[in-house]
Amino acid sequence: MPVEEKQPTTLRLSPDEVQKSVERLSRPPRREWELKPLVEKRLITLKELEQQIKHLYDDSLARRQREHEEIARQMKADILKNSILTTTRINSEDEARMVSRLYEESIQLRERNFAELYHRLTSLHAKVAKKLTPETEKTLTQHLYQEGMQRERDKHIALYEKFVLNRRIQAARPAELES
Repeated sequence: MPVEEKQPTTLRLSPDEVQKSVERLSRPPRREWELKPLVEKRLITLKELEQQIKHLYDDSLARRQREHEEIARQMKADILKNSILTTTRINSEDEARMVSRLYEESIQLRERNFAELYHRLTSLHAKVAKKLTPETEKTLTQHLYQEGMQRERDKHIALYEKFVLNRRIQAARPAELES
């Protein structure tokens, strides 16, 4: 039995319907805007406007004044909290002794810094690179050469084992599977 295929039914339009469809599809869709309800405009007098401005200005000045007072209060509390309540009186002898000690320490520090700087600047050229004796240089060169050659040899062996031997093992496996 042959399978019957269902063919879609075609819709036939009259020339008027075709014209309506063309007009409908050729025009962009009309957008509809939802308008917000109109709010009545409130007019205020010049006197009311001046009162509002003065009120806002006075409020901002008062707020700023309160902020300054709060900051001043906090600073005063911090000063009282961290200050030393007891004071010690220093007599003139102790004061002179402390001043002379500070002066002597600063002079010593200055002299030490100057000597260190002078030593650093004059000893730059005194440091000469250590020269190797011919025997030490020959031994070092041979050691570095042999170490490099051993590294290359190990690298070649590792590559040989990784790529060549693995292929030989894989090629031998199918023969083992046949037997």
